[in-house]
Amino acid sequence: MDRVRDVVARRHGTAQVLIGVAAVQLYELLRHLIRPDWPIAIQHARDVFALEQVAHLDIEGAVQRFALHVPLVVAALDLFYLTAHWVVTAAFLLWLYRRSRPAFLLFRDAMLLATAFALVVHVMFPAAPPRLAGLGIEDTVRTFLRFDVGSPTSAPFSDPVAAVPSLHAGWAAAVGIGVVLYARSRLARLAGALYPLLVVVATIATGNHFLLDAVAGALVMGFGLAAARALRRGSRSATG
Repeated sequence: MDRVRDVVARRHGTAQVLIGVAAVQLYELLRHLIRPDWPIAIQHARDVFALEQVAHLDIEGAVQRFALHVPLVVAALDLFYLTAHWVVTAAFLLWLYRRSRPAFLLFRDAMLLATAFALVVHVMFPAAPPRLAGLGIEDTVRTFLRFDVGSPTSAPFSDPVAAVPSLHAGWAAAVGIGVVLYARSRLARLAGALYPLLVVVATIATGNHFLLDAVAGALVMGFGLAAARALRRGSRSATG
């Protein structure tokens, strides 16, 4: 019986990983099917910036100028922006799967729901990143790493008109909340609390998101968590 339980447990874990991989691949497929309307996307980006100016939240230029004083920091933020979104999120989900299966299922479903909702917003409200909106914001990934993560001429690794909401910020918020709630050490919980802030700083300093993009990403993830929790409660009520 112990061997049977071990086999079932391994297959359950494999199934959860496959669900996550399939969801990411579906998102990537749908993203590539969207043809960017650049004039509209750029106008939407400028609308977001104008709203930030009214609210005195237009910090993007100042943050990037400050970071550019230390090129090594900018290069590090570029690498962090390119890798952490996938690597840290995957590591978090694997860790959470071992820590708490119910928590893993909740956060996995929340991130899938938030991503699906964000995709709808991307279709209805395409928005270019600050670096492509003609606002004097530099594309540091392209400048320092010679890497094009999405422009009118090349978009192989990211949706160039999917700035609102920021899934970088949304997923980082989920990781931060999960680590704070389920990590045992105080240092790990502190790292979890700081991680979303570091992600937001990286997205702004590299010219990939406005501050309001990050706020929208956090709100979308909040919706995902609330919806996932409600669905799980409904499922338990139906089976109970």
